[in-house]
Amino acid sequence: MKKVGLIFIASSIFLASCGSQNLLPLEQKSTKLSDENHDLKLENQELKSEISKKQQTLKALNKDNQNKGQAQKNQTMSNYLNVSSEYYKELTQLINDYNKIDSDILKNKKNNDISDQLDAIISDHDDAVKTYEDGLDDKALKKDKEMKKQDDALKKLQKQINSAFSKIKSGYNHKDENKISEGRQTLIQLEVNVKPPENQ
Repeated sequence: MKKVGLIFIASSIFLASCGSQNLLPLEQKSTKLSDENHDLKLENQELKSEISKKQQTLKALNKDNQNKGQAQKNQTMSNYLNVSSEYYKELTQLINDYNKIDSDILKNKKNNDISDQLDAIISDHDDAVKTYEDGLDDKALKKDKEMKKQDDALKKLQKQINSAFSKIKSGYNHKDENKISEGRQTLIQLEVNVKPPENQ
């Protein structure tokens, strides 16, 4: 009986030591994924902060309507801020939608439902870009350097988003982990640095 007990204890210790060696790479991978997910959440927070800045600037512009020329200029800027703010809101929602399927994307098992959700996110972003472009006043944009600067920065952001989702989609379709990783990295490093204009 003592022999059986000793064999059982020795076997348990042996298995426990083998198991911990196999868990180390998994723990490292889990930590890396957790860090990347944290970066995505920070990116999303930056987008929310951008929306808040736009809305604060919009309120300030709406209060300043005493001077006719300034009021007209403010109205033009106000219209632009409304259009760009709507894009940022939509983008925030799309990032949230992507975060919901990110862990499934990383599993890379080519699930049709996940693929359809990814297609929907890409399509919704295309729609958001079109809505933004349709809402622009091209003449006013050409006349106002600050608006033009913000428009250029926003279009750069749109290209980064398109590139990120395209890489993720292509990687998921072809089970290419490197492409998925590249796309996710692009999302994490989005340049959301558009500053609201001064109230002139």
